[in-house]
Amino acid sequence: MVRAVLLAVVLFNLIPLSAQSSANLARFSEMTGCPIPVEGNKVQILNDPHVFYDEMLKGIREAQSFVFMEYFIFRDDSISTVILDALAEKAREGVRTCLILDHFGCAQHMEEKGHRLRMKPFRNGFINPYLDSGGDIVFYNQGIAFPRNHRKLTLIDGKVAFTGGMNVTDLYLNGIEGVGKFWDMHLKIEGPAVQHFNAGFVRMWNECGSNPLAISFPGAPAPCGEVPLIILETQGANIHPNPEELFSSLFAMAQDTVRFISGYFRPPKAILNSLRDAARRGVVVEMLMGASSDMPPILDKVLMQKAIRLAQEENFTLYLQPGGFHHEKVVSIDGHLIIIGSHNLDQFSFQANHEIGVLMDSPAIAREFDAYFDTHAQSVAL
Repeated sequence: MVRAVLLAVVLFNLIPLSAQSSANLARFSEMTGCPIPVEGNKVQILNDPHVFYDEMLKGIREAQSFVFMEYFIFRDDSISTVILDALAEKAREGVRTCLILDHFGCAQHMEEKGHRLRMKPFRNGFINPYLDSGGDIVFYNQGIAFPRNHRKLTLIDGKVAFTGGMNVTDLYLNGIEGVGKFWDMHLKIEGPAVQHFNAGFVRMWNECGSNPLAISFPGAPAPCGEVPLIILETQGANIHPNPEELFSSLFAMAQDTVRFISGYFRPPKAILNSLRDAARRGVVVEMLMGASSDMPPILDKVLMQKAIRLAQEENFTLYLQPGGFHHEKVVSIDGHLIIIGSHNLDQFSFQANHEIGVLMDSPAIAREFDAYFDTHAQSVAL
């Protein structure tokens, strides 16, 4: 029996790493009912907002067919002005430009008066030059607080996708007064998976209004990398698979380590229990948060309350970094499975919001995240 087990281990180790990775994701897909993994992708982590915006703007300016963008917050400030100007220029060139914005997420940046496109315009006609250029825009759930479209996504010509935790706002560049820096993480993805992002954008657009998006997409991009991934699109708790099922299953798969960052940490009981269970079976669980957030100071303590309680568990460590707010939404398992996206570990993301995340099996990406985590976790651990 022992010899058989050892032989199985040896044979598994002889399997190419990419095949092992795809097998791990296939197992997760079978456990949860989520889509099967897409192989052959190139994935780049973007944790510097300057690099992210530069890369996205470069993609917009080089676009030949279409640019689709979908954001929870698109603040009326300098970086969004640059992006809208770039989109307007592409629209004038004949490139199809479509923008989905969440009404709740952007409402604080709009005026009450005006009815162009039957929506509240941005201040001082902010959006008008883009519309006048021929660009299209829809708002998700206008006038309704829930559910929200919390996704962050940019698609260029069906070849490149940007997704993760970053919205479009100068807060990333300048920080928050009284809080400090604004840390976050995004992905640039090339390869066959981009085709699936295209389909997801069209579904969301068509849900937002009576003007269906009719466009002919190119075929799936050719493989250009070695990262297998699963795109996790969720909509609250009532549609299977839901975030609670996905993250509980992910934590249940952990054998050695769980490392995660979540700007807002108010998860449902099942997620708290799955993290406790991991720690109690010997998995080293580490969480990173900023010592403050973009919420009022009194709510900072509320956001940290459950994390501080978990830190009392053996094998669970909470790192609180002073000087800013960690807005990333990242979970890393055993140094190879990693999800980066828009899902916070909170009730809004789990119960109501539209969210999108990317689950990858990549030791290289996990190592890059570990280095990032370690650099920021040099603070006092609770």
